[in-house]
Amino acid sequence: MTQFIRKDFQVDEPDKTAVIRHDAPAPRPWEPSGILYLIGLPGSGKSAVAAGLARELGCPARTLPLDDPDAALEHIFADGPAVVEVPYKLLLGEVFRQRLQSTGRVLYLMASVEAMAQRLATTPEEQEKARERLGRLRTAYEPLIMQTLQLMAPADAPLDEVLADVLERVRM
Repeated sequence: MTQFIRKDFQVDEPDKTAVIRHDAPAPRPWEPSGILYLIGLPGSGKSAVAAGLARELGCPARTLPLDDPDAALEHIFADGPAVVEVPYKLLLGEVFRQRLQSTGRVLYLMASVEAMAQRLATTPEEQEKARERLGRLRTAYEPLIMQTLQLMAPADAPLDEVLADVLERVRM
């Protein structure tokens, strides 16, 4: 059984009160209204983790399109719970980032540039080019990602380990 920590708060304004409830849990991604958005750079494992999460949680995996993602979101809401892969380019829009946060839980798969380059390229030359490109993308997009995320999971490990870790995080 979970034991809640009890804290004594001193209130400077006696006419103010705060109510902390433990009987109304926050919505979870696998519940009927739950949507879990996966964000990250190319090679972070979004597609593989989304597919695995969807399978484990018993809901569909979706990928938002770059063209008209708002319309796609409306269809996703109508369909119920889902694991949704979000292309990093969509995070450029502040209103869109806020919409993600308000309509589901946003999980960032944070992988090193090296790990992502290894997943995307097969030869050492391709990996070097991928590292350079991913380094530039990380510099440009990580501030936007940090403004958007609600959960974060390291994604350098093999994808089956990343999936197990993410499952544990979303079920907390």
